[in-house]
Amino acid sequence: MSGRTTSHLILTLLALGWGGMILFNLEVLESFTQHLLLVSVRWLQLLFVVLSLYGGTLLLLGALPKRRRAQPSRRPFISVLLPAKDEERVIEGMLRALAAQRYTVDGARHFELIVIDNGSTDGTPEILERLAGPLELRVVRTAAGSEGKAAALNTGAAASRGEVLAVFDADARVGPDLLAQMAAALEGAGVAGVQGRRLPYNATANFLTRMQDDEFAILQTALLRGRERVRSFVTFAGNGLLVRRDALEGAGGWNEEALTEDIDLSVRLYLRGWRIRYCDEALVWEEAVPSLRALIRQRRRWFEGSLRSLGEHLPAILVGRLPLRVRMDMLFYLGGSLAATLALLTNYAYALAGLSGVLVLFLRLPTVIMAAAALFFSSALLAAGAVGRGWNPAGLVAVLLRSMAFTLPRLIIVPLAIAHYIQSALTGRMEWGKTTHLGDAAPEGAEAGYISRV
Repeated sequence: MSGRTTSHLILTLLALGWGGMILFNLEVLESFTQHLLLVSVRWLQLLFVVLSLYGGTLLLLGALPKRRRAQPSRRPFISVLLPAKDEERVIEGMLRALAAQRYTVDGARHFELIVIDNGSTDGTPEILERLAGPLELRVVRTAAGSEGKAAALNTGAAASRGEVLAVFDADARVGPDLLAQMAAALEGAGVAGVQGRRLPYNATANFLTRMQDDEFAILQTALLRGRERVRSFVTFAGNGLLVRRDALEGAGGWNEEALTEDIDLSVRLYLRGWRIRYCDEALVWEEAVPSLRALIRQRRRWFEGSLRSLGEHLPAILVGRLPLRVRMDMLFYLGGSLAATLALLTNYAYALAGLSGVLVLFLRLPTVIMAAAALFFSSALLAAGAVGRGWNPAGLVAVLLRSMAFTLPRLIIVPLAIAHYIQSALTGRMEWGKTTHLGDAAPEGAEAGYISRV
């Protein structure tokens, strides 16, 4: 049975299970004048409590002081892969930043720089030709008909010679010591790869980019710190990562049928006994999407990719030889946001049924339990914000309000992702949506280490 067929089957069973829970918690009572529809939402509220406690605990763990990282004992040769498709606005700055890396052995550059042109139709090929000599980079091109970032990465990996591969996006900016910082984190038994800390460099562009800045600088940073601390499920994020060649090849390379090849590879590595580390000091600056339409398109692809990974790998996650903390965290990562959003939408559906004239009586958990769960998560988020931004009550309240507002697009994104997945399952076609990089706020210069907002 193929991975795609397994994904369809598992997700269908999960959908039937969710529908079954809704029907199981409906009860019709006869009265003298009308039917009374009793609806129990205790199971949905219990799900909310569990997700809040788990997420809040990870945030608090991430708010603890960072551990010092030991200096590396050796420097493996690194092949830096940069897939590019129509990136004329941003690619030159990133290539100059990568070429300026101070990752050397005996005074010589100890890495190679490979750009994979994935069918660019703008000025990207001309820029690459002009920079190939001065920056000592190689350009390879994907085969005709290849689609998606995973295909480009497999092409680049086949042309590379490093025992370690690094992956960056064309819109990123990095400081000159990034490869050295990440190589130090790669050491240790069973470590397959390292993920750096992603932050947006255009955070002040508008309200939407500020919300993304809160998400990456506070929420995602704290969650990854917490996962690193307890050695649970640290996942690749597609930009700013290192992976060992032997681990990558043992997992079968990048999955060209995966919408989110980074998440898919992370799951497969953990299922094979490897783990991924998070390198907090390795800063990777990237462009936050500045428009709501682009954000919805980007996050719809992310959610659909997680959905596919959940469906394809759920049996192996449940029965594989994973530590319990990794197994639970993997399920939380792949399905937590989906479950929370579906729970909220189900509650809204119940409320609309009540407003439409059907008498709906909600059987709830005690209000104090729900309030305590919400307070715990909010307090953990504020603690993470205080660590990330400093103690500023007004600023932290603004962060909390923006974080609450940032959950609203999810009510659109998740149904779109589910609908798009169903359409793909029925038609057999899959679309790899590419985020357009504008480059309007990208910092200039070969070194981006001067960006000091963390």
